[in-house]
Amino acid sequence: MGLAARPARSIQYRNKTMKNTLVVVTDLGCFKAFRLENHHPNRAPHLELVEEFNNADAHDKLVDKVTDQSGRFPRNAGTVNATGAMSDGERHNIELESRKRLVRQLAQRFNALARGPEVERCLLAASREINHQLLEELEPQVRAKIEKCIPADLTKLERVEILRRF
Repeated sequence: MGLAARPARSIQYRNKTMKNTLVVVTDLGCFKAFRLENHHPNRAPHLELVEEFNNADAHDKLVDKVTDQSGRFPRNAGTVNATGAMSDGERHNIELESRKRLVRQLAQRFNALARGPEVERCLLAASREINHQLLEELEPQVRAKIEKCIPADLTKLERVEILRRF
């Protein structure tokens, strides 16, 4: 009889702590948002996919985005008909700006899903390279809902394994 009372308490505890939880796993090119489901007393908690977004721009190379000849000038600009090496011109931090734009897009998706009152808490796993930037881009009320943040790329893991990490 003592054994029956013990699981009931743990189920109540699970329902209380896992109610209205959004789980987000992301890297620069992939965003997955899950709702943590735990409504069945005889089932283990599981993740239900709410939104998935794959950004093809994150996987493009800079060479594919710009032409080979743009911004190239002769290194010896004062010499007429000079032959030789060409300057690459300035990059103007194209890669950095692209990365910032992609992180901003991820933050906008996260904000849209988590800002409402129906989401009480969030669990976040973002790849180490974007984790800090993503947190900075989130709205303060969304950032306040994040209870656990893991700086790791979990986007390729199965749902059960994602749940284990949290």
